[in-house]
Amino acid sequence: MILDMDLRTWIGSTHGLVGIPCILMPTFMQWRGRKLSFILTCLLIIIGWAWTAAASNATHIIIGECFHGLGAHSLVIVSNCVISETFPPNIRTVTMAAYIVSQSFGMSMVSIIGRFVYWKTVGWIMSVPILVALLISCMSPETPCWLAWKGYDDKCAKALKWLRGTGDDVERELNALLCAQKENKAFTKSIRKRNNFKDLLSQISRRDFYVPALHTFVYFWTFYWSGTMVVIIYAMEIIRKSTSNETAAFYCMIFVDIVLFIGCLSGTFLLNSFKNKSILLTSQISSATILLISAATTYLQTKEVISKDSIFLVYLIVAFVLSYNFGMSTLTFSMPIELMPLKHRGIGGALYVIFIGTLHSASLKISPYMFQYIDLWGTFLIYAINAMFGAYYVHTYVPETKGRSLHEIERYYNSGRFITYEKDNENCEDISL
Repeated sequence: MILDMDLRTWIGSTHGLVGIPCILMPTFMQWRGRKLSFILTCLLIIIGWAWTAAASNATHIIIGECFHGLGAHSLVIVSNCVISETFPPNIRTVTMAAYIVSQSFGMSMVSIIGRFVYWKTVGWIMSVPILVALLISCMSPETPCWLAWKGYDDKCAKALKWLRGTGDDVERELNALLCAQKENKAFTKSIRKRNNFKDLLSQISRRDFYVPALHTFVYFWTFYWSGTMVVIIYAMEIIRKSTSNETAAFYCMIFVDIVLFIGCLSGTFLLNSFKNKSILLTSQISSATILLISAATTYLQTKEVISKDSIFLVYLIVAFVLSYNFGMSTLTFSMPIELMPLKHRGIGGALYVIFIGTLHSASLKISPYMFQYIDLWGTFLIYAINAMFGAYYVHTYVPETKGRSLHEIERYYNSGRFITYEKDNENCEDISL
């Protein structure tokens, strides 16, 4: 298909824009549960792949992207929510990072396969993993947090036992979970007695809502506007513009696809040994440094100090993909889920979707025009500034969440310190499995 730049940018950015209606998914999850929500998102993605595989023109591809965007953005919300609510605190972040690793593996594989296999065949191949996920979800239990939220205490205890087994730690976690949900239900009942506008004002004015909401926005702003998705989607165009070398652009894209997976995988191993903030800060600072070097390189190329056919930028792009994937990719989407208290996940999840959808689409739609009007060096410089801002914000304002339960993180915003299970359970009824 012969596509102009405007149409190509719409194909790249539609995926994020159509994800905005997913603001209804957190409300649906609170109403009907995480399990049914996951099943519905799987069906949307399957429809998207089938439509793409049957496409005969660009319009059909965009329609397929609409299903992909709606399903994939919903899947991010549901999957991260399920992981945060079912896995123990000591491996929760690593498991959420493993989700990003599997996603990066899929991105790498579909990109590499697509260079050697007919693209419609790729659509059918990529339907298989989501079909497997659909079958697994049908055999899995509902999350203990949602069951406790709905007041199904016995089912909550059984689900937690199915996930964790038995032991004193599990009993303490169950006590804290049920105690927290009693407080959440009391909060919900109290605001329902007032009108909806006052309910909203009461919720968004709470410190344990607006602080994690601001953290979430900065996480996603830094991720998208430091060029992470742009480099993945437009790597070939960037290399062509900087080297005028088609062969270098082709092989660079393959290396980028491979490094994308390696970076995310290495980040998962790093999470076992280092704190979340340390990994994220290292990733942001190293990414900003590489972007600054890239800006200087492309600027010198415009002044012909460096040869215009130099492939040095190819190595910088591969290094950049590695540096942001071991930290920013593995933590940007998981940490906001941990930071947002359960009682605010309705509106908090809506903001999560809006931030992802608008920033994803804006970065992919605008960046090609930035390449054209302020050149590559100006674009890389803007990306570097955003990455440095994100590193400063995370270092100064975001708390460390590794090894903390969701209840401890929730209490942190109002008390200014983490409260452990033992201290919190003193005022809670003891509940045995």
